[in-house]
Amino acid sequence: MHDTILNQPRDKRKALLLANKDKIISRLNNDYMRPWFGQKTDGRVVDLEEMTYTEAIGRAVELMYIQHQRQWTHESHYQIVIDFAKRCECRMSRHVPAVPMIDMLGDIDPTEYADFVGGMYPEAATTTLLSEDAEFFKMLCKRRGQKSPMFVVDLDKDFGLLIQKDSIWPSEHLDAVVDQDPQRVGIQQGPVAARYSTVVDEPVKTILDKIYHKHIAALKERLYGGDESSIPVVEYLCADPVAVDLSDSVAVRDSETERVFVLPEDTVQLPDTELWLQAVAGP
Repeated sequence: MHDTILNQPRDKRKALLLANKDKIISRLNNDYMRPWFGQKTDGRVVDLEEMTYTEAIGRAVELMYIQHQRQWTHESHYQIVIDFAKRCECRMSRHVPAVPMIDMLGDIDPTEYADFVGGMYPEAATTTLLSEDAEFFKMLCKRRGQKSPMFVVDLDKDFGLLIQKDSIWPSEHLDAVVDQDPQRVGIQQGPVAARYSTVVDEPVKTILDKIYHKHIAALKERLYGGDESSIPVVEYLCADPVAVDLSDSVAVRDSETERVFVLPEDTVQLPDTELWLQAVAGP
């Protein structure tokens, strides 16, 4: 994309982007940290202008609110949703409400914002965004002084700036990335890492192996003075074993390499299931 589109003058990029729109959106949704924003509730990919007001609010929450952490990807992203909800209420209300809708949103789980707005203003669930409201939402996403939202809302002359802006932050905050997928982010090599990059085209496995062995060597030096003979040897690490008292009907034969359990033929004499599982699991 850099070689075919983003290296072109800004005034020519939009035409190139639109000519490759389907391919670009597919790549954004499948591979990139900022997916395409436009999406209907049934999953169909659309433009922002084809979404209803509640769909736009729901999609914004989906991409900017981390449900399992119960927090926004950034405080400024919460403000984007609130400001657009204000716009929605201004568009849908026939009179000045006694209690503004946004005063009630603070007591509601963000994942329920869209349903709440649709409940207060049913037309918001069926009316697609007016062009000026779609532009208003795009303006909110580009507002200065805030974190760039984790999505792409339009293919315009600023597309190149948007997909590259704040590109390091998502790699340090994977919870804000779609599916928490590390393959979607780009990890840039800083000056500290570059200091140790002394081999051309070094395989990733070799780099990780070096880190692995250096870490082990550092632990040996710090904990055992570099003397491997003083490192204790155990078969495995686990919690303290739980003593299991099987019934006398179960014969146990131990050797250096195995433990054999001989069960009775009479099912009445079989041990309790929980005790049996603990015995088989071992200490």
